[in-house]
Amino acid sequence: MATRADHDRPTLLLGTTGFLGQHVASALRAAGRAVRPVRGVNLAALDASAWDDLLGDADGVINAAGRTAGPLSDLTQANVQVLAGVLDACGRAGVPLVHFASAAEYGRTPEQHAAAETDPAIPLSAYGASKLAGTVLLQEAVRSGRVQACALRLTNPLGQGMNAGSLPGRAAALLQDAARRGHAELRFGPLGAQRDFVDARDVARAALHVLDHLHHAGQPGPALPDVINVGSGEARAVRDVVQGLAELTDYRGVLLEDAPGSPRSGDVPYQRADLNRLHATGFTAQHDFRSSLSALLGPVHAT
Repeated sequence: MATRADHDRPTLLLGTTGFLGQHVASALRAAGRAVRPVRGVNLAALDASAWDDLLGDADGVINAAGRTAGPLSDLTQANVQVLAGVLDACGRAGVPLVHFASAAEYGRTPEQHAAAETDPAIPLSAYGASKLAGTVLLQEAVRSGRVQACALRLTNPLGQGMNAGSLPGRAAALLQDAARRGHAELRFGPLGAQRDFVDARDVARAALHVLDHLHHAGQPGPALPDVINVGSGEARAVRDVVQGLAELTDYRGVLLEDAPGSPRSGDVPYQRADLNRLHATGFTAQHDFRSSLSALLGPVHAT
């Protein structure tokens, strides 16, 4: 897709040190591409000149930066203000942008329904609302012709480097410790909510794949949509994550579900992504659910 000359120029990666950013950096390097990482920079404080300096001779941008929790002001700054700055900068530089959006933008969906990009987006959390605001900004910039960009609406990434702030990351740490110490039981909240889990390595591959498509925008063939779901297309109970990790760590104790539950799980009991748009680009996932869980138990990526 992209030319050799494109690959000789760096890709600017925002959110380099984050969970997904580390996977994107690894994927870029594995593909023989130069990476311009961003560390220790307050992206929300950059003016137009600073953004232009940051882009420099980059051939494109992947935005894996953002916040998942915190007060609304912080979420807005990280998930809307930063994106507005990079959209303007990409427009001035004439380079494409791939942005990580979120399936939280959809809000509650009916059971067994695969959420499509054309479905109404009615987020039920401040995080989802801030991510949707960013997606709307990106769509407006694309419609107006100011930038070539695509928002990838990610479901629930799994893989190496997840921290204990997420249920899969916490479950992995607890089960590894419990297996080592021989604990008789572990307590979790209710694990019946169903989620669409996707391997973080496939998320990174999808980002590179879509960036290549954006480099070829305007050439013969169907236009790339401005929003594309990235997931597995399959809904699994969160319980499958915990039980799968228990098997992989050889934990023999009892798994209880009598701890206080997550309000978000109650608000959104079912999630599954429609992947027709993603598959139409020619993208195919490489990693299955068990592979994702095995990776989750591994060490954090080096950056």
